[in-house]
Amino acid sequence: MTENLPPEWDDEGLADLHRILMWQLLRFTSSPLSGTADAGLVRGVLLPPERRGITRVVLWNGLRLENSVAYDLPLIHPQGDNIPWTYLIAALRPVLARPPVPDGTDPAGIPLADARRPMLDALDHVTFELGDALHAAASVLQPQDDPEDSGRLRLDGFLLQDHATARLYVTTPGTTDRLGLDVSLRDDNGRVRVGNTALMAALPSLVPDELDGNLSPAQDLYAPAGVYDFTHW
Repeated sequence: MTENLPPEWDDEGLADLHRILMWQLLRFTSSPLSGTADAGLVRGVLLPPERRGITRVVLWNGLRLENSVAYDLPLIHPQGDNIPWTYLIAALRPVLARPPVPDGTDPAGIPLADARRPMLDALDHVTFELGDALHAAASVLQPQDDPEDSGRLRLDGFLLQDHATARLYVTTPGTTDRLGLDVSLRDDNGRVRVGNTALMAALPSLVPDELDGNLSPAQDLYAPAGVYDFTHW
């Protein structure tokens, strides 16, 4: 495959996409990304110097560095849109079940396999795990870059309530104590979904201005300011 990227994707924009995926893959440095026996842990996430629009993910078995394999993943779909990190991670799992064979080495001497084509094929049949949805819901409310900035929602905790719902514990200007926000992890057909973009985009305006209409009868000592039901979003 060649790197025929749309002109709107400059190097800085591509680097930003890479950084987002890199941060999300950090959680797999100590827990397996997949059930494969040979390469389940993330050893590294790199920006290839010789290819554009690619993130290079180095996997190993957690025991022997010489068992590492690097896989090149596409950041941009051939149609020109960026591929969300949630879909890249979900697509990588089935690809690793039958991983492409390395056909070279990277600049660090690690065996390198081009996984772009199998990744694009896997994107057509992506399925998410419940943990993916929980992680995506909680990670939307990232820690503040500026501790003095109190004008945004802050995530203080989270708890999976059942196989369809997570409760996010947040504090925010305009409230006196911690709130519990129930969010759905599944779509209307019962399938796990990752990233409820409409709700997450609306939360800063919904909290605290639209809380009254979403009050839940649930009682939760972790949320002394009340629990609010946003599962209908």
